[in-house]
Amino acid sequence: MTLTAILPSLRASIPDPLDASAWPAHTEPTTDDVRVSAVSMSRLADVAGTPCVHTAEEAPPRYRSRDWTPRGMSVAVAAVTGVRRTDGGLVLELDAVLPACAVLDEARLIGRRTTAPRATAVVGEVPAERAGAGAAAGAVFDEAAGVDEAAGVDQAAGAAVLVVPADVAVGDLVCFPCRQALTHRALTHRALTPRALAPQALAEREIVATVTSTEASR
Repeated sequence: MTLTAILPSLRASIPDPLDASAWPAHTEPTTDDVRVSAVSMSRLADVAGTPCVHTAEEAPPRYRSRDWTPRGMSVAVAAVTGVRRTDGGLVLELDAVLPACAVLDEARLIGRRTTAPRATAVVGEVPAERAGAGAAAGAVFDEAAGVDEAAGVDQAAGAAVLVVPADVAVGDLVCFPCRQALTHRALTHRALTPRALAPQALAEREIVATVTSTEASR
């Protein structure tokens, strides 16, 4: 529990602390932004549009071996494209695919200051009919089950969850670290996995594989 969590009004002058081990080296929070090696993430989103990604080196661990070398990691910025307030809480739609390596516990709202208390939000990606240029398509959020059936995150523990200010609105920017170096494509294209494929598509792939193996044996 941090001081800004106990007294949200302090966020107007004191930034929420972050876990330095989850962010790239030289990451500094402000009251309305995150800077990585002096690069403003909100400014990056203004220039490059969303979703966008910034790659940098991971921060050194507190205890490390002599042969330790830093790996690449990323900071992603996505825009909020939809907000639904239900009896169970907030449901957000983002214009990005959430990669499995995303550290959602460290997600932060940037681009504006707010002293609203924190709220837990479940993330459902943009529906296909509302997806803009570069946005993820095809995700379906099941409000009854509380699970995003086609989300890009690991669903073993349930739907993707963010902690954001309760006054989150469409157009806000959400920034979060990722433990791997990502490309822009990783935030805009869903990996075509067997789980994401329809049963008919899987059957077609099996038929093609069978024909290919038969021809190869000849």
